[in-house]
Amino acid sequence: MREKQRKLQLPEKLRWNHNEWYRRWLLRQLPSRAGSALDVGCGLGELARSLKADEVTAIDASARMIERASATSDRVNWVHGDVLTHDLGRYDVVTAEASLHHLPLREGLTRLAGLTKPGGTLIVIGLYLTATPSDRAMELVTLPANAVVGLAKALNGTGGKPHDTEMPMVMTAPTLPEIRAAAAEITPGARVRRHLFWRCSLVWHAPEVH
Repeated sequence: MREKQRKLQLPEKLRWNHNEWYRRWLLRQLPSRAGSALDVGCGLGELARSLKADEVTAIDASARMIERASATSDRVNWVHGDVLTHDLGRYDVVTAEASLHHLPLREGLTRLAGLTKPGGTLIVIGLYLTATPSDRAMELVTLPANAVVGLAKALNGTGGKPHDTEMPMVMTAPTLPEIRAAAAEITPGARVRRHLFWRCSLVWHAPEVH
């Protein structure tokens, strides 16, 4: 039986939002402007509102999240639905921030790739399960760094809860080798990287059609 994803339990005042930390990195990987963009698992819509595209669509399986997100911007097309089955188009940019691990890995990645137009960009920031010796070695850096950043944010007043309490929590995630294997098969040429703070990224540029 797969062990549950281990999470560091910091004091409340030292907790902080890892997704916000990597959102700036994610946005730097995208084209400066796109015709269309889709954010998958948008939650309260912070990333969707930041996407620079002529048309932005954001989808989430939680009706409550979509209700709250839609009250913040009318520039985004907010969609309540299951990304695996909902009728969606294809997009120049597809993003998934901490949402792929809510889906079956191969089915979810196949769907995200299918939603990306030829020549488009797919970028995923996600969680991975700490499972290998290299993962555990990484935690020798991650754990103290996480506490230091949390303390710094607490001192300057930018810390707090890492995410909204209404957002769903998943205590398991794919391992990094599983993610790399799925990417090699489904999105050949994708760049998969390990990051600090229990995150990995996948960046894929869909081949042009000739």
